[in-house]
Amino acid sequence: MSDPIRTFRVVSFGCKVNQTEGLALADRLRRLGLREAPPRGHADLVVVNTCTVTAEADRQGRQRLRRAARRGAAVAVTGCGVHPAAGGGPFDGAANLLAADADKDRLLARLQEAGHLPASEPAPADTETAPSAASQPRSRAMLKVQDGCPGGCAYCIVPMVRPEVRSVPPDDVVRPAETLVAEGFREIVLCGIHLGLYGCDLGQPLSLPGLVERLLAVEGLGRLRLSSLSPAEVDAALLALVASEPRRLCPHLHLSLQSGDDAVLARMGRPYTRSDFLRTAARVREALDEPALTTDVLVGFPGETEEAFTRTLDACREAGFARMHVFPFSPRPGTRAADMPGRVPVRTVRDRCRRAAELGETLADAYRRRLVGRREAVAVEAVRRDGSAEGLAARYVRVAVRGPLPGGAGRRDLVPVRLTGVAGDVLEARAEGRT
Repeated sequence: MSDPIRTFRVVSFGCKVNQTEGLALADRLRRLGLREAPPRGHADLVVVNTCTVTAEADRQGRQRLRRAARRGAAVAVTGCGVHPAAGGGPFDGAANLLAADADKDRLLARLQEAGHLPASEPAPADTETAPSAASQPRSRAMLKVQDGCPGGCAYCIVPMVRPEVRSVPPDDVVRPAETLVAEGFREIVLCGIHLGLYGCDLGQPLSLPGLVERLLAVEGLGRLRLSSLSPAEVDAALLALVASEPRRLCPHLHLSLQSGDDAVLARMGRPYTRSDFLRTAARVREALDEPALTTDVLVGFPGETEEAFTRTLDACREAGFARMHVFPFSPRPGTRAADMPGRVPVRTVRDRCRRAAELGETLADAYRRRLVGRREAVAVEAVRRDGSAEGLAARYVRVAVRGPLPGGAGRRDLVPVRLTGVAGDVLEARAEGRT
């Protein structure tokens, strides 16, 4: 590619950590003097930040690469899909491909060495922890505090492409959190590949609850939200902390069930049983005031019988989830599950996904209706011309707020509201003041 690269676009797939790293890549490209292309505008360089957790995720990454190349962009590819353990070879030789490297820092260095990017020093690698306000697309800021997973789930390739557990030292978490608050963010979301393992590699007696306490001391921070946790990691210390700070630590826990059948959980390699999970859910409900429990349900794992699927639905009802992410089993090459016998027919998987999704909607609607009449604080994401707004409440429900907002509040502000009703999958509310 002989034409100079002046504009860029970073396209990220997958988890919150990968999204955060993609936002940090955008920061570094800006620091090299490039401009981010508008949503529908041409980009000289498209960086495809891949996810490889499923075969479908790999396909989406390759599809995005081809689309960018057809539109005349130079393309670079990074992320988990390029890792050798993920079989990153499908990207080799693609049209307009400048470089492919799983290491995001190394990718930019390769592009600089080849003369595709300015040779000035890129931004430090620790910018991956907290992308700047210019990169954060939402009213909530994402803050990466942990990477890596040593788990043994049979369907998951993440431990092969991100095997090393690395926690960001607490001082290096607090400093960017302070910057984000100074830039106007009132809610920060802590994310990690395996968030509950935070601190286990730092050689000091600090775990996730200890880090949360440090962050709650940041002046001006409105509230913290935790990303996904394993059920075993929701211990008494964490629950006591959430219970003691109901306004500043979101009463929302995402615990991945995957299946409610013990035999399926064992084949998956999940480190808990059905009863373990349900006991944790019960402890959360006992400790917190109307908590939002959200989950993932993996449908159609090899060997899943109709009876096993029914037990999963029953477990979801008992847990009383506020939201369920339902997805079908996708055999990921390189994982143990890819070659397991007992593959469930596609039509059966589709039918079970439909039934699980319908249950998820029923449970979510019941949860929303239980919240009517309560006061909540909404992180404002958009303000309309008539002064009304929409955003996300602490309990991870979407809220439409009748305007005008008090005190000139706007995007990123936390606005206290009274929840007045349900309209489809959104709660309606009226503003009652400003935090």
